Amino acid sequence: FRTLRSLRHRNYRLLLLGNVLSHVGDFVQDIAQSWLVWHMTRSPFLLGLVGFFDTVPRLFFGVIGGALADRIDRRRLMMWTQTMAMIQAFVYWIAVYFDFIRFWHVLLLCLFLGAVNSVNQIARQSLINTMVPKEDLLNAIALQSSAMNGAKIIGPSLGGIFIALVGIAGCFFINAVSFIAIIASLFLMTFAPTDKKVEKAGMWTEIQQGFRYVKASHGMLAIFFLSYVVALMGAPYARFLPAVATNILHVGPAGYGFLMGAPGVGAASAALFLAYLDITPAVLLIASCALGFSFSIALFAFSQSFVLSLLLLTLIGFFFMGFRALANTAIMTEAPPDLLGRILSLFFLDRGLLSLGALFIGGTASVVGVPWAFVIAASLCVLTASPIAFAAWKKQAVPVALSSVE
Repeated sequence: FRTLRSLRHRNYRLLLLGNVLSHVGDFVQDIAQSWLVWHMTRSPFLLGLVGFFDTVPRLFFGVIGGALADRIDRRRLMMWTQTMAMIQAFVYWIAVYFDFIRFWHVLLLCLFLGAVNSVNQIARQSLINTMVPKEDLLNAIALQSSAMNGAKIIGPSLGGIFIALVGIAGCFFINAVSFIAIIASLFLMTFAPTDKKVEKAGMWTEIQQGFRYVKASHGMLAIFFLSYVVALMGAPYARFLPAVATNILHVGPAGYGFLMGAPGVGAASAALFLAYLDITPAVLLIASCALGFSFSIALFAFSQSFVLSLLLLTLIGFFFMGFRALANTAIMTEAPPDLLGRILSLFFLDRGLLSLGALFIGGTASVVGVPWAFVIAASLCVLTASPIAFAAWKKQAVPVALSSVE
């Protein structure tokens, strides 16, 4: 089938399968962690602080991870990062099971996992580029996004059920065991021998090379800036769904799990739609998806219906996945292979900005409430995406290369 054409590549199939199983466990742990922190603290600000510690390492380790991905074998790098993430999950399970977990323990564990994931994400994305030809790249990224968001649907939904059945500690144990899938899939991959040249320049010099390339491409700069604003203001909304579930919609852990899973339904739908299409990821289309995402968050802020909230969260996931997949494909298509890791590391700095955004929304929510904090954040996203979309529309922007867009 056209939609599944990337699956004919064996290494890609292995990576996709391992990632799906592991990500189900990740989302089970994530929902358990949010539920744990909410019931430990009952504080939106402290929920945001956990988000800060979970993602702030990407601001410091991301560019280093990009340089490492361009220097050494990316599969081996992923083996190391996934093993360390598995150890973190086992430590979390022990701390919760024996009931000596404290809030500062959660922060330290989040900080460690954030550092590991900042390197792992870059290694995984740049590894895909070596598994499929360029003409299948959008399809491969979209299929991976669809599968990961399938995990995002299943994982939180199972997480809410598992909290009730086996407790929070059991959720952390399930995640620890799930890492076996991705580690095994990495071992089973086979690659043709390559003469990968390790650059002799220092680490900082190599990082600067990535900065210089992005600076020279006006299209990339527009996408990077928009990604940073969306990550800072819009994407942290999910950290505050426990407060929405408890204080506004009045649902328990199972309902909270469905709320967390709803964006995954929309994201998986968007990813499958993109996997079928054969389009050029233009700046206008990327900015339009960002606008759809922002307006959906603003509408969600006013919803007091569980069903309507699920529908709006599905739309949020649809537009956000469209935005991320198109932006990711545009950058991976344009970037030179020897700079790919470093350029992706700069793009994925937006995940680090989630940490600051979580603090901003958490602090704002403590003053004006969660709904109005969402409205303020969504408005700032709209104010950023609108001029970019207008400028791209005015120039009839359907670029073949990002560097052609000013």
